[in-house]
Amino acid sequence: MKCPVCNHENGDAHFCERCGSNLTQTTSSPTPVPNPEPAASSEPKYTRWSSTQATSSQAPAPSNTPSVSTQKQHSTESANTNGHASAGDNSSNQWNNIVQNEKVQQAKEVSKQYLSYFLSILARPYQTMKTVGDQHSINGWLTMALIAVLSSTYFLITFSRIGMEGLFIGGFLRPLLFTAIILIASIALMYAILKIEKITFRPKTLVAQFGTLLVPAVVSLVLANLFIIISYSIAISLLAVSYIIIFVALNSVLFQYPLNRTKAAIDSMYSVLIANVVVFFILYRLLGEIIIGLIGMMLSPFGRL
Repeated sequence: MKCPVCNHENGDAHFCERCGSNLTQTTSSPTPVPNPEPAASSEPKYTRWSSTQATSSQAPAPSNTPSVSTQKQHSTESANTNGHASAGDNSSNQWNNIVQNEKVQQAKEVSKQYLSYFLSILARPYQTMKTVGDQHSINGWLTMALIAVLSSTYFLITFSRIGMEGLFIGGFLRPLLFTAIILIASIALMYAILKIEKITFRPKTLVAQFGTLLVPAVVSLVLANLFIIISYSIAISLLAVSYIIIFVALNSVLFQYPLNRTKAAIDSMYSVLIANVVVFFILYRLLGEIIIGLIGMMLSPFGRL
């Protein structure tokens, strides 16, 4: 008998000698040939379709087609290359704006602090002078700068009213430089005297104390600039008062320290006197001619308004 499974000739045997199939059962009900497809054929049609679609969607793209990430990378590199100069300019402009805004904010804060400092000192300058410290040194420098600018502004306005030549150099720059030299010389003399007296002090505190006592001089110079329009005599008197305040401030700062504690080479009285003489000499040499000329104009009929 021929085996229907493996086609082996077995004779009258009940089982195949090669594959062991039951030839009797095969004869009565032949065994169907197994489907070469695996168990996937028994799966429902929609299941096989979905799995096939998933497999095809996960398959890699052809080598000649660029991927999405590669396209993004190329586009990013192109954008970076094309916009490099503009991005650099934008960043530099942003940085400049930030720096300018910071400077403006700092200037506003300093002006607010100085205004409150100025108003608090104006009523009691000497008492406030004893309480200032290193943190007020910047206010002292600002006060001295205001004195120099207001003094030069006074001479500039005066020269422009009488029609003198060389207004900017002779009427503004020279008085500005001369007043700054007088103020710096005053600080240097105070520093030298305290060093000779072997007194421990802080230079920044010294500047803050001197600048505190100069606040009334700022007010005097502001009024002097305003009174030029009304009367030269009042204006020149207020200018003289502002320079007298410089001498008063120098002596007040020095005498609030404990002078003559040690046996110095020179008595404290004479050292302070020398400091005043030096400041007066500098004032006379630098601004004396200008002030004397203005006083002469004040005494003239033209000056009596």
